[in-house]
Amino acid sequence: MSGLTRPAEWPALSYVDWAAAQKTLQLYTQIAGKVRLALERPRPQWVGSSLLLTAHGLTTSTMPYGTMSVEIVFDFYDDSISILTSERGTRSIALAPARCVADVYAELMRGLKELGIQVEIWTKPQEVEDTTPLDQNRHDCTYEADKVRNFFRVLTAVAGVFDEWHARFFGRTSVQFWWGSFDLSLLAFNGKPAVPPPGVNYIMRYDLDAEHMAAGFWPGGEASPDPILYAYIVPQPPGCSAASIQPESAAWSEEMGEWVLPYESVRRSANPRLEILRFLNSVYELAGSLGGWDLKSYEYSPPPVEERLRSAIGR
Repeated sequence: MSGLTRPAEWPALSYVDWAAAQKTLQLYTQIAGKVRLALERPRPQWVGSSLLLTAHGLTTSTMPYGTMSVEIVFDFYDDSISILTSERGTRSIALAPARCVADVYAELMRGLKELGIQVEIWTKPQEVEDTTPLDQNRHDCTYEADKVRNFFRVLTAVAGVFDEWHARFFGRTSVQFWWGSFDLSLLAFNGKPAVPPPGVNYIMRYDLDAEHMAAGFWPGGEASPDPILYAYIVPQPPGCSAASIQPESAAWSEEMGEWVLPYESVRRSANPRLEILRFLNSVYELAGSLGGWDLKSYEYSPPPVEERLRSAIGR
């Protein structure tokens, strides 16, 4: 089985060690994310506005623009943001030495315009305490390449386990990176609509309108610096707080209204991959026992390995 398994291969991650760089990087990603939100067609649960992982960083994936397409790519090994178009046009924005958010915003928007992409975005950051407009922010100017890469290695390791889990789910599912909350998430939908709770904001109204299980990895923040994995069920069924959950280091957080698994306990375990899978499977089983999901109907049986190999080599 592929994947990182030894604790030494799963990097340590502490918010306090890279707080300034994390905040700056999050705001960089919000620029690209808002461009995707503006150019992409609306999709259920906002998945069309998220970022996706690449082998070197993050991408908006291709976004339609008339008869062409455009993509914004973060390369955390080249320390750059690239704008690529289907007409072969490119622009590159260096992130090292460190750049202020306003400067990256100006260069990225100028690059889009030079490539023929006319787009306007709302410059107020989302889901962060400091709402200084992106085009005016000259106080977040920290980019620490080694720490950004360390964070990306954690994302990549977790994403591999998420991908393994959702490959066996026979329903709509996805793995993406949210630039607002700055977390990697796995979503699995049972195909049924849901009624959002009264009083929720515009974003949550369209996020909570379908029954689903959500899980994710969050790298920590000012209020709670410890990185965690989290999971919850929408709509939240009765009995979550008292339900038995695996592994033993996982627990229900009354404050968050979610199950939480500390990342540190995962990376120090004998097999981090299996710890995360146990967590996902445990919550999924609760979707059945507490949420009433018919889990049998979502089991995907892939073609036998022999058949897949014959198909791949043309026999």
